Amino acid sequence: MATTIQNFFSRAAEKQFARDFLFRVKQINIEGVSLDGDTDLVYARSGQLPGRTIENKTVQYYGQNFNVPGKSTYTGSEGYSIEFYHDENVDLRTKFEKASRAVFDNETSTGEFGMPGEESVINLDVIDKELAPVKSIELVGASIRDIAAVDYAIADGTGEILTFAVTFAYHFYKDFS
Repeated sequence: MATTIQNFFSRAAEKQFARDFLFRVKQINIEGVSLDGDTDLVYARSGQLPGRTIENKTVQYYGQNFNVPGKSTYTGSEGYSIEFYHDENVDLRTKFEKASRAVFDNETSTGEFGMPGEESVINLDVIDKELAPVKSIELVGASIRDIAAVDYAIADGTGEILTFAVTFAYHFYKDFS
C-alpha cells in the first residue's frame, strides 16, 4: 500500500508524536545520595534517552562478507549528562557534591572508587500526556563523574534561572517497557 498524505495523517492522529518535555528522572540512587522524583524535588531540566549499539563483526568466506552481530555497547555511558535547575538553597547541588566526595574525598584520600554495583541506578521514564510511564529504563552501575560550574553574573545579572549539569557513568541499561 502506497503511503499517502491521508495514510500519514490517520496514523499520526492514532499514534500521536513524542514531545520533548514528556520525560522525567524518576530516581537517582548513587553512592552518597538517593533522590526519588516522587518525594524529592529533583529539578531535572533536560535529559536524554540513552542509546545502544550492537557491534558488527565481519566474517569472510570465498570473498563474501557476512555481517554477524557482536557485543553490545552503550553509547555515551561514560559521560551521561543531566541538566538540573539550581535551587535557591543549593540543596540539590550539595547532594551531588556529597556523592562526589563519597567516591573520592580529597581531605582523607579515601572513597568508594570501586566498581558500582546494581544498587547504583538512575531510573528514567518517558511519559504520556497524562504523566503515566510509557517506557522505563534503569541505568545500572551509575556513579557520578562531574558537577559543572554554575556561572553567576553579579554585576550584569538579569535574574535568569540558573542551571547546572551533572555527568554520570553507567555500565548498561535495563529496559522495563
